[in-house]
Amino acid sequence: MSLSAIGLGYLAIGALTAIAIAGFKHRLAVGDAVLVALLWPLYAPLSLGRTPGLHALHPRGEAELLAALSRAKASPLAAVLPDAESVRVLGARLREAGARLADLDEVLARPDFDPAAAERRASELAARGATAAAATAELRVKTLAQLRALRERYRSELDEVGELIAQLVAQAELVRLQPAIAQTSGELVRELVARVEGLGELFTYQATLAEHDGLQYPAGPERLS
Repeated sequence: MSLSAIGLGYLAIGALTAIAIAGFKHRLAVGDAVLVALLWPLYAPLSLGRTPGLHALHPRGEAELLAALSRAKASPLAAVLPDAESVRVLGARLREAGARLADLDEVLARPDFDPAAAERRASELAARGATAAAATAELRVKTLAQLRALRERYRSELDEVGELIAQLVAQAELVRLQPAIAQTSGELVRELVARVEGLGELFTYQATLAEHDGLQYPAGPERLS
C-alpha cells in the first residue's frame, strides 16, 4: 500500500471519528473537529472525555500541546517524546490549570473581591473600634492577596509552558533539517514535561488555601507514573 493511500485512510478515519464525536456530543467546535481529524489517536479520547465547561474556559493550551507533540513525533525527536498515556495526563493537567486560571479571573473580577474595598472596610472598622470585625476584614484582605498571587503563579507558569510549546514546534523543524541534534534536543522535551507536571504543585497549594478558607476546588489530574 502506498504512503498516499495510507495518508488518505488516516484522514478518512479522523474525519469519521470527528463526525461520530459531534453526533455523540451533539456539538463539536470547528477547532476540535480539525484536531480530531488530524490527531484522532490522541485527541479523540480527550475530546470524548472533556467536560464542556472546562474546554470553554481554556480551549487552546491542551490543543497546542497535543499539536506540538504530534508535529515533533513526525520528526527525529520522536525518540525522546513521552508515551501516549503520559501525553494524556499532561494534556489533562494543562487543561485543568487553564480552567483554574479562568475561574480565578472570574472570581477576582467580582466587586466584593476588590482588595482596595476590603482594605478600606478594614480601616473603617478599626477606626470605629470594632476590633473583632476589623480582624476578620484584615483576614479577608490577606485571603484576597493570596488568591491574586495564586492567579499570577498560574498565569506565569502557563505563559512559560506556552513558550516551551512554541519552541518545541520550532525545534522539531530544526531537527527535521539536522537530525543529528535530536538527542541534544531532549532537554527541551524534559523541561516542557517537567513544567506541565509541576503544575501539580499549584494544585496542592490551591487545595491548601481552599482548606484554610473553607473553599472547594476540584481535584487535580493524576500524576505521571
